[in-house]
Amino acid sequence: MRTHKELAAMMRTAQRERRCVIGCSRSIRRACRRRLDAGELVSPYRNLYMERTYWDALNPEERSLHVIRALSKLHPRWVFAGLSAACLYGFEHAHSLHDGTVHIVCTGGITDGDHDRLRRIYMPRIPLWVNRDRCYMTSPARTLIDCAGYPFANALAIYDSALRGGRVTIEDVRTLMIQTTCDEDAVTRLLRHANPLSENGGESLMRGRIVELDFAEPLLQVEFDNPANPSMPYRVDFCWRLADGRIIVAEYDGMAKYADTSNPNRASLRSKLDYERARERDLRAQGVTAIVHVFYEDVMTPQRLGEKLTTAGVPKLR
Repeated sequence: MRTHKELAAMMRTAQRERRCVIGCSRSIRRACRRRLDAGELVSPYRNLYMERTYWDALNPEERSLHVIRALSKLHPRWVFAGLSAACLYGFEHAHSLHDGTVHIVCTGGITDGDHDRLRRIYMPRIPLWVNRDRCYMTSPARTLIDCAGYPFANALAIYDSALRGGRVTIEDVRTLMIQTTCDEDAVTRLLRHANPLSENGGESLMRGRIVELDFAEPLLQVEFDNPANPSMPYRVDFCWRLADGRIIVAEYDGMAKYADTSNPNRASLRSKLDYERARERDLRAQGVTAIVHVFYEDVMTPQRLGEKLTTAGVPKLR
């Protein structure tokens, strides 16, 4: 297909600004539709377009952000909410939560003529924030309240990330919750378990599963002595110190920390495995009685995670 110079320039600008192209004129819309029919472009939202090869290389969160930034230019007064606001803040979350839906604030009645991928969240009063891209969004506290509707483990990752980044406090959310019509039980449960010590979304998701399975909640990022390098103690992801003296450690995807083959300056895999063995030996010498390595597949299959924790001796609360 012949090059459309204006569209090509718009596509370059859009990619530089990390957003979708907007069909802003009849000629551009016609050019986009021809390329859409030919499979060269995708249209993730009405009147928004992007090159297919570029789009296919983006993860679900990046795709959502491209749509949000374009819609912000198209509708400058829109205020993004829920998962859309969480994306703008950079709160970590599972990519599986993305289904192409855009969440915005609505202060009046819900309309019937909206795009099927647009969801309005009613708010009589908008706690408004703006980012450096001039995208308007709900405050961090309000964003967390609206994300409480996701499955507990998924929502916990968002709460942990927001607390870890220092954008909001538990008291901020609790105060706003009292003033807002929301699922107070869900928000209260999340605030009870949210912890900024969780280092990433994967660890938060695993801890959420642990809570859902009724296991005792672990301590996070507990340090142990490293005899070979006292200034760099070992730090474990999860730790249970039981009344009978047992100490159980769990690592989320532990081997991935030492077997990263993507680094051209990496030490040999053998050296990393040797380090892992020495680390586990030193942990056991300090009283650790069981070490569990948990992988993403275990977290996504709760029965497998439960079996690993039970075998290691992690107690259940009921």
